[in-house]
Amino acid sequence: MPALAPFRGIRYASQADLSSLICPPYDVITPELREALAARSPHNLVHLVLDRERPGDGPGDNRYTRAARYFREWQQQGILKRDPRPALYALEQSFPAPDGRPMVRRGFLAAVRLHDFGEKIVVPHECTLPAVRADRLALISEVRANLSPVFGLYEDDANVAIHALAGSFGGEAVAQADSDDGVHHRMWRVEDPEIIAAVQKILAARRVLIADGHHRYEAALAYRDRLVRAEPDLPPDGGHQHVLMFLCSTSDPGLVIYPTHRALAGLAGFRLADLLERLPRYFKVETIAEDVRRPAGRAWAVSKLSEHLGKSSAFLMVTAEDQKGRILTLMDEADLSGLPLPRNENLRALDVSALHGIVFEALLGLSPASVGRQENVRYLLDADEAVARTLAGEFQVAFLLNPTPMWQVQAVGEAGETMPQKSTYIYPKIPGGMVFRDIDPRGTP
Repeated sequence: MPALAPFRGIRYASQADLSSLICPPYDVITPELREALAARSPHNLVHLVLDRERPGDGPGDNRYTRAARYFREWQQQGILKRDPRPALYALEQSFPAPDGRPMVRRGFLAAVRLHDFGEKIVVPHECTLPAVRADRLALISEVRANLSPVFGLYEDDANVAIHALAGSFGGEAVAQADSDDGVHHRMWRVEDPEIIAAVQKILAARRVLIADGHHRYEAALAYRDRLVRAEPDLPPDGGHQHVLMFLCSTSDPGLVIYPTHRALAGLAGFRLADLLERLPRYFKVETIAEDVRRPAGRAWAVSKLSEHLGKSSAFLMVTAEDQKGRILTLMDEADLSGLPLPRNENLRALDVSALHGIVFEALLGLSPASVGRQENVRYLLDADEAVARTLAGEFQVAFLLNPTPMWQVQAVGEAGETMPQKSTYIYPKIPGGMVFRDIDPRGTP
């Protein structure tokens, strides 16, 4: 585990309306949601993390410089206030499981020492995109603060670290809010030096796997390196050497992984008959007997797909042309030689690797670059939505996946590999706005 430290958080002074001020990570904010968040309050965090582009924007005045100005002004106006002493911030998230059961996830926020991925102390599990990295770097360079935490996971089978923090999750929370996805967030400050030291000791030998926030982490690395190049005499333990991170155990009972489904549109020359002719070379193709145009039929099809979880690579294909659903199961005896599949066996075993390498590239002729640019691919979290929009003709074909098991996510990260973009959706997300951390290169973490 990289060194972690308490920090003097910056928080919204008024807690009465915090639910109207927080926002989800920028990469899940649609244009419609962005406008809704902005309309809730002139001080909603979306004005900082995803400000609108305006006519006349240029090097001296743009959405990044405006974010920096708003952040300064909100502190000067008392809308944001800095906590008096350094602390860790214990965070509890309560939410309903898909079956309605109440669930709770606990973790904590800290200033975590930055490490290059090659050091294998902090490891990624997903690929990043250059344009998005540049966007987040431009924001952190202007604002000089961590506005949204990176989400990190560590192994702790007995949840010893959370047990050390257990007493911190009681009493009156310093912040609480409800996010649009139905999650209730409560946060407490942890100042006790003995508790902080115990948590630091417990996590000292652990490695961090980035669950969410890869672009933010890489932007923090690039910003650190830029500052060090410009000012080589900066203290080796200054604020620029750390990043705000939420840390959670991989064994936490409230840690949930959802799949991200794929839908394809605008495929020139796509013919369902051609695809159905090629699929049996690699997949067992089972047409769903139930009518997927009916909600009950869609639910039944998804349940059939879930039977393959952890057993075989499989996905549910739904096509607009014939309004049918089919379970595609990769055959053990299929000859995969020469196909664009990863060499690493952990990465090769992922359902999403089979989908991208065999179906997208080999059978449909999509290039990895075009998929990365999302030229034909759309990503959807809701299975019912993906099916409904495909049957309505918005997409030509949709592929629904099972969630990636946590052990596969860890295996890929520990092997130094990265999954295709949006291979996992680890839930709940960590909202921005519960606490911020400014970056003082000549100050403490």
